[in-house]
Amino acid sequence: MLQRRNFLFMKTMVTIGAFDPTGGAGVLADVRVAGQFGVYGMSVLTAATSQNPKSFNGVEPVSDEMFRKQISDIFDHYRVDAMKCGMIASKSQLKILIEFFERFKPKNLVIDPIISATLENRQFDEETINLYRQLCSYALLVTPNVKETEILKNIESSAILNKGGDADSNICVDILKIGDEEINFISERIQTTNTHGTGCTMSSAIASCLALGHDLKTSVKIAHDYVNRAIAGAVDLDITDGYGPLNHFVETIM
Repeated sequence: MLQRRNFLFMKTMVTIGAFDPTGGAGVLADVRVAGQFGVYGMSVLTAATSQNPKSFNGVEPVSDEMFRKQISDIFDHYRVDAMKCGMIASKSQLKILIEFFERFKPKNLVIDPIISATLENRQFDEETINLYRQLCSYALLVTPNVKETEILKNIESSAILNKGGDADSNICVDILKIGDEEINFISERIQTTNTHGTGCTMSSAIASCLALGHDLKTSVKIAHDYVNRAIAGAVDLDITDGYGPLNHFVETIM
């Protein structure tokens, strides 16, 4: 059962990312997750994508001018309690964000570096990877998957959550690194093809928890448990002929 929350004291979370027409990932999923946690979600769109449960078919970035205007529309007029940054569509967008982060030093920033996704095969040159590394230096937390951890070596961030969902194992281990401290979040792998948008769901859930005032360790624990319930709740979901979404509407337990 959803908890009734006082709208007047609602916290906010901004997601920067792409539009996924299936709703399983990207800003649609992020805002849905924020709402499930009782957080008011806003979004800055980086690109429109063409994708379905079986293939990734294209990306059309928004213009740099429109990207800047969207950022200004939100940050000049709204309180922002947390941010989640997902898919960035171009080098110029990376540079704009680095400029923005350097100026405003956003708090509770979670970066999910969408460099390697299940249905997407994007190629990045060394300049782009270095820009990603620079972007990550402003984050409270970076959440790479197994392949992204290999690509983004020597990330400078306050903390890193190495997600283990893509590892070839019956056990999934997410490893939170804060300085020299490591905390393992372990769960059994759930056998299902309905896992589209798992990374987006995890990072937006963490950002939502941070917006609510939880510390980083607690936020990751709550988000880890939520994602597992969302995957388990989607095992029998039958709405597509390929990789389906998680069940974002499972109960949040905090």
